[in-house]
This record gives sequence, structure tokens and C-alpha cells, in this order.
Amino acid sequence: MQPVKVLYCIDNLLRGGTELQLIGLIERLDPQKYSPYLLTIRPSDPALTPPNCKHLAWHVPNLFSLAGIIALIKLIRFLRQEEINIVQTFFQDSTLFAGASAYIARVPVRIACFRDLGFWHNRKQALALKRIYKGMSGFICNAEIVREHFAKHFGIDRNKMQVLRNGIDVKALPYIDHSQTCAAVGIVGNMTRQVKRTDLFIKAAAIVNKVHPEMTWHIIGDGQMRNELETLAQELAVFDKIHFAGRVTDVAGYLEKLDIGIICSDSEGLSNALLEYMFKGVATVATDVGGNPELIEHEHTGLLVPPNNEQALANAIIRLIENGPLKNQLAQAARQKAEAEYSWEKCMAAHHQYYSALLAATNT
Repeated sequence: MQPVKVLYCIDNLLRGGTELQLIGLIERLDPQKYSPYLLTIRPSDPALTPPNCKHLAWHVPNLFSLAGIIALIKLIRFLRQEEINIVQTFFQDSTLFAGASAYIARVPVRIACFRDLGFWHNRKQALALKRIYKGMSGFICNAEIVREHFAKHFGIDRNKMQVLRNGIDVKALPYIDHSQTCAAVGIVGNMTRQVKRTDLFIKAAAIVNKVHPEMTWHIIGDGQMRNELETLAQELAVFDKIHFAGRVTDVAGYLEKLDIGIICSDSEGLSNALLEYMFKGVATVATDVGGNPELIEHEHTGLLVPPNNEQALANAIIRLIENGPLKNQLAQAARQKAEAEYSWEKCMAAHHQYYSALLAATNT
């Protein structure tokens, strides 16, 4: 049998959670069973392109333009000529673009991926996407709460939605036994979207610093909001205590410096950073939003705090600083949970099974 041809479409490639999950998925596909194509519609870092796929590096800045329509026609022709079997999309623009093309080209299997709670939607996008979703064969969600959100707000049949957990390279994330003494608190996340609330991390740092000035603080990531966040740190007199690390290639190695890891987003799907904390023995404090409670069981695998509340976040951090045994107990339980439920082996097996089921359904 010929390998199944799968075209993955994403806006662009950068070192973000969804992008790295897609890269990992493509890299691990069985070449005897699948022939992967990658379509990016915005400028991307070529160094991130998986070597085992055919990369279509297109530039489609505006979908709703003459150039966008021409690109749509071009993609329809490509899908037909290559006889693509599966199209899988990530993010709204790529779903609009490749989802419509796949439907018109009559690609047998069309999959949209949901990996957050749709905080980016505006009314125009939501109406357009609702039409596209009607033409999709299936939907992949990375958390139960994500499935429930899109089923409720877009009227999607839950039976067409499958929860497939994130893949993590277990061997690349060995558990580190941290001492009971705390020295460093950090957050992993690009400074590109307000929803990630790096500002809340800085405000909590300012509160904790009054009680524990010995602590150092680390922000791993970069983006266009960095200048304003550095200004905030200066205004709160903690700039000299916070290390703005920028983009870090070896995030797993950097995590070995941290005792406590923070996720303080206002909205979250299933956080890769949270999983990495859990694997690396970094005790976690996370906001009680999105998929975070699916990973963090309060008082067992970490601490949950309400969103948009720097005092609650600071109180939880102080609690772990002052209670080393609790910090280590939470970290050990978190590693056990992560290792039992999240691995690339399980993620790939789930994708293979889902692809096979959808392809089989098209032949009945």
C-alpha cells in the first residue's frame, strides 16, 4: 500500500507549544504509513522545518484579498494533483484557508485542531469558522475542557471530536531532585499575547520580594511585549531580580535551575510548559483555567490559584518557598502523573488510530 499523504497547515513555525507539537508529530510519523507535507502561510523559521516532510513555504498575508483567492485556487489544485488523503489544520487562518481548500478539493479526511479556548475569536472569524467546521470530518482537541468549549460555542457534534493528549519526550526530560530550599521561580512562555499574563508574574514577584528578597525570577521566552514588561518590572522595583532570558533553545536544561514554575494565563488549552515543569521536578503554581486542572490536582500535583489575582499567586509561591517538603511532594506526584499519561508513544498511537478510523469511514 502507498503511504497516506497528510498535509498539515499552520500559520507559521516558531518555538511555541502548538508549533513544537506539530513538529514532533511530523518527525515521528511512520514513513512506511505516512507521507507528510507541511504548508505554512506566513514567514517561518526554516531551522524548525522537520526534515522528513515536503515544506510548502507560502506567503498569504491576507486571506480575504485577490492574492488570498489566488492562493486558495492554487492549494485546491495542489491537493487534487498530489491526491492528498488527509488535511489537518492548526489556528484560525490556516483552518479557514486549508479547510475551505480541502473541502472544495474533496480531500477524504479534513481535521481541525483545537488547542485553546478560542480567546482570539472575533465575531467575523467565528462566523466564518463555523461554516468551515461544518465541512470538516473530525476535530482533535488536546484537553476535555477544550472539546466542551468548542462543542458548546460552535455546535459541533461531540462524537466528531477526539481528545488526543500532547506528546512529550520522556527521556529528554529526566526528573531532577531539587533541594527543599527555594532559590528560583520561573515562567515559560513567549511575550506575544496578553492572555499569557506575564505581567501578573512580575506583579507577584514584587509582592514576594518584600518577604523573600533572596529569590531570583526567570522569564523564558520573548516577543513584542518584552519592552513594556521590562518597564513594569522597573516600576515595581524588581527589574534587578528578574532575568529576561529571551528565547532558549534548551528549555529542559534551563528548567533545572528552577524550583517553582508558574503558568498564570487567563486562558489555556493544555500547556506544554506545564507538562515540562511536571516532568522536570519543578513544583507548579497554575491558574485554575482551561486544561490546567486536568494536569494540576490542587494540593496533590501542584497548586491552583484564581486567574487575574497577583496576591493569590504570590501567596501560593510564598507557601512553597516556606514549605520545602510540600514543594518536593507536589513535584514527585506531578512527575508520576505526567509519565503515566503523556508520552510521544501514546500520542503517536492515538493519532495513527484516529487517522485510520477516519479513513476507514470514508470507504464505507
